[in-house]
Amino acid sequence: MKAKFTAAALAFALPAIAIAGATASSFKKETRLGTNYWNAQAAIDGKMDTAWLVPGESPNMGEWIMLDLPKSKIDKIAIVGGWAKSDETWTDHPRVKKLKVDVLCCADSERYETTGTAEITLEDKPGWQTIDITDLAVGSELFGGRVRLSVVEVYPGADFPNVGISELNIHLTEFDAKAELGEASGDLPDHMFPDIMDANAKTFWAAPAEGARFTVSASGYGVSSVQIEAGPKDFARPKKVKVIANGREAISELPDKPGMQAALVPSVTGYTGSAWGDIAVEILEVYPGAKSQEVAIAEIKVKATNFEGL
Repeated sequence: MKAKFTAAALAFALPAIAIAGATASSFKKETRLGTNYWNAQAAIDGKMDTAWLVPGESPNMGEWIMLDLPKSKIDKIAIVGGWAKSDETWTDHPRVKKLKVDVLCCADSERYETTGTAEITLEDKPGWQTIDITDLAVGSELFGGRVRLSVVEVYPGADFPNVGISELNIHLTEFDAKAELGEASGDLPDHMFPDIMDANAKTFWAAPAEGARFTVSASGYGVSSVQIEAGPKDFARPKKVKVIANGREAISELPDKPGMQAALVPSVTGYTGSAWGDIAVEILEVYPGAKSQEVAIAEIKVKATNFEGL
């Protein structure tokens, strides 16, 4: 599903409730559950239990959430367009149907210009939905920018009037990062850990599948994904992997086919490439090997979306 792109240049002041990298036009006040339970930060905290939820008296339409982004291009928008704590919270509250996407850049220290816009439509179903965007550029030659998502239309809730968004992740355009290997859970004598990053797909790392794990880092980059090429079919190949970074986790299921397959690195501030430091990859499930049940990985690459954290 593709979104339409148009350019615009309307300067305006942007009053907002500032929450460390995320802002919102408004949010439901609730001290009993904690100050971050309903605000903008709740939509980028990696938890389905929390959500950015607008006040009950809000008309929903026109409410917005905004994220700071590094200089890049928006490739996709991934979103859970309702409060996804349970089936009940999902159906009881309205869910997002349409969003207007505005990219903003720095006109000066206090004012921003709209430099691009798109509109996306979500299906009325729980879980992540990922919408392709046609290369919305973010930032100027020297600076990053912001993306603002405004509610245009909602699916009505059964019991409550206020819309919510449990999770939001802006996918930025990736490029190759220079990576360094860390440690591995083990290896076999003829298939050592350094073989995983020797630019030769004919060599490979192999280790006992149970508890298989390795770490990698890319100093100076905002890391967005670890690309994994499985070893030969005589060995087991990674099927489900967990990537751990900055105290957060993301689980990806890799197809059993040739070539590099992407395992997403969890975002920290709502966009891919907001992780830094050591990245741990744990192999949770494997495709069985024809002759050996040790898991094999031929090559890995690390992808990034920016050179430094925003």
